[in-house]
Amino acid sequence: MKNQFKAIGKSLTGLALIFTMANLPALASSHAEAPLISMDRYADNTDVYAFRSTEAGRGGFITIISNFIPLQDPSGGPHFYRFDDTVLYEIKIDNTGDGLEDITYQFQFTTDFANTNTVLGMSAVNSDGVISSLTDPDYNARQTYTVRVVSSSTGRRGRLLGGGLRTPPSNIGPRVTPNYETNLGLPAVYNLPGGGKVFAGQRDEGFFLDLGGVFDLINYRSLSATGGVDSLRTKNISTIAIEVPIQDLTRTRVVPSSPTAPDAVIGIFSTASRRTTRVINADNTRDTSGGWQQVSRLGSPLINEVVVPLGLKDAFNALSPSLDFTVTPVVQAVLDPELPKLIEIALETYGPFGGPPLPNFNIPPPPRNDIAQIFVFGIPVNPITGPNFTTVIGGPGNDGQAHEMLRLNTAIPPNPTPTTRFGVIGGDPAGFPNGRRVFDDVVDIEVRALLGGTPLTPAFFVAPNNTFADGVSVNFEGFLTRFPYLNTPNQGNQPRPLDFPSTGVFP
Repeated sequence: MKNQFKAIGKSLTGLALIFTMANLPALASSHAEAPLISMDRYADNTDVYAFRSTEAGRGGFITIISNFIPLQDPSGGPHFYRFDDTVLYEIKIDNTGDGLEDITYQFQFTTDFANTNTVLGMSAVNSDGVISSLTDPDYNARQTYTVRVVSSSTGRRGRLLGGGLRTPPSNIGPRVTPNYETNLGLPAVYNLPGGGKVFAGQRDEGFFLDLGGVFDLINYRSLSATGGVDSLRTKNISTIAIEVPIQDLTRTRVVPSSPTAPDAVIGIFSTASRRTTRVINADNTRDTSGGWQQVSRLGSPLINEVVVPLGLKDAFNALSPSLDFTVTPVVQAVLDPELPKLIEIALETYGPFGGPPLPNFNIPPPPRNDIAQIFVFGIPVNPITGPNFTTVIGGPGNDGQAHEMLRLNTAIPPNPTPTTRFGVIGGDPAGFPNGRRVFDDVVDIEVRALLGGTPLTPAFFVAPNNTFADGVSVNFEGFLTRFPYLNTPNQGNQPRPLDFPSTGVFP
């Protein structure tokens, strides 16, 4: 397997030259862990979810969710949060295994102000000040969008699936946006041709973790399921969600016959792109022109944050997964990740928050082929996960190279009533890293995988490797049981309840 990682023709210096020549805009961004992202959060792709729909009667569909614009304060007005009209947001599907998108869903937004003579922004007192519907005159910064699908059958211009679709306003507060989900959230779920659905708008931030503990050198308040601090609780996020029939995404355009069928697995990633040229005029208006340049990318969660070296984070987010295997430093980082070593040093030296140092860790030595299988090749059929499980994209198009994407086996049935937050390593084949559901505890899963605490490395499947946790095991607000699954956004002008320390327990 190690030979599959052989780099072909690009050094770090070469990458730097390529991205300089690409005329990236001065405020180009990537994910929150990359240096440029702090300058351009409206193109920041924070999380991607992909799973067989668990809503009753929707098991034949795949739900894909891509989140943007992190750490939204619910009371952050007067303009609050909306998608950027100058960004091309895309969800991409690779169903052949070469790291290139075979199907792309494109989302573009347009904002229109009903009244520019008000001092307010997203809302205004154009009538009575209450936004009671998506067409209410008091919804002042009205945003609509189009969704297109691009594939070999549609050509480069794609096929329009929906136009003039409305996004709901941010959840401003109980006076301006009362009965939010009934009046504004549900009406923003639209039907698509072929039976699918689409939604774009603000949601509760469903990702849960103790950010403070991570960045304070693994200074977690708890290394169990509870007792940590969910740093994202009460924050909101901007969500693009689409639900499509399984057969629309597979290579053969049919529902796979079994989990090991060559057309069963697809790769999913999301991107945001900006025009290559932006001009700031004397009156502070902005003009954009030129081709689209990818500035943000996300497949599996946390990969750029905890695997890719700092000097390559921005470049990685502008790179196609088809070229991942050509970048030697990224290849080396996958085979020999730094994070488990940092965890080992921190916890053996200091221990968790206020606690004694932990016993010696025993981390698998490089090359970490188990990590490579999980994140860049797919997990093949093996005795541990069984004869009916794989996340390898089958068929003749798979080039056998490393491509970082979120992989989903579309033939594995959904699990509407899961009993574990640990997905595959907890014995639930419908969970991460087979796609990603909104409640999968990807932080604990990924850290345990990096420490070797999974059945894929049985010699290291021992404590503390396989018991590591960040003290946050569930999103306190919960999730919806229907599309788009992420919950109603938190209201502005409301108290901010804190679960400090976390007491929520899955499910």
